[in-house]
Amino acid sequence: MGGSKDPGVSDSERRPRARRGEGGRLHEEILDAAEALLDASGESAVTIRAVAQRVGVSNPAVYLHFADRSALLSTVCLRVWDRLDEYMADACSTATDPVTELENRCVAYIRFGLDHPLRYRLVASGPATEATARVAEACFDVLRHAVRRSAPEGVPQIDTTALTRAVCACLHGAVSLLLLQPVSAWPHDLDRYARDVAAIATSGVLSLCSDNTP
Repeated sequence: MGGSKDPGVSDSERRPRARRGEGGRLHEEILDAAEALLDASGESAVTIRAVAQRVGVSNPAVYLHFADRSALLSTVCLRVWDRLDEYMADACSTATDPVTELENRCVAYIRFGLDHPLRYRLVASGPATEATARVAEACFDVLRHAVRRSAPEGVPQIDTTALTRAVCACLHGAVSLLLLQPVSAWPHDLDRYARDVAAIATSGVLSLCSDNTP
């Protein structure tokens, strides 16, 4: 009969059983714990047992919210995208023109990746899943709309998709280049680094658009 206890959670660590209506709060606590483990040690650290121990619940309590580890990681992945989307939206909220908006979005993308490297690796370089595909598509669409809006009037036809691919290559490359190096080798002024890359990406869009102006 004693085997019914979860060996991963001691009696002193076990939190009280959730009351009716508190399931939503536990769901968010599980995700918060998963993100904290991800930030501390990377994707491999995010396991059902580790999350349960961090929250103070049994493994089955986590399984009530997520069918398996893959489902948990997929939800974390989508949550990371929400954070990145908020980063970019906040960065361009004061922009007074579409070109500045695009540049600010690019800066925010780079800073998010460098500020949250393990989250970025999960969504940009982790295992290919339905969630990572959704994140990639959503991020690409946001940037493509920004590229389209930044194009000068009088450009009848531009390949917005191709331009956005080039912008994404700049941004992802700028983040990945540093993530492959020890932090001690990173530029001292990361804001300047992000602004320089964003300026190059944005000016490239404008230059290619001008080549298509009649």
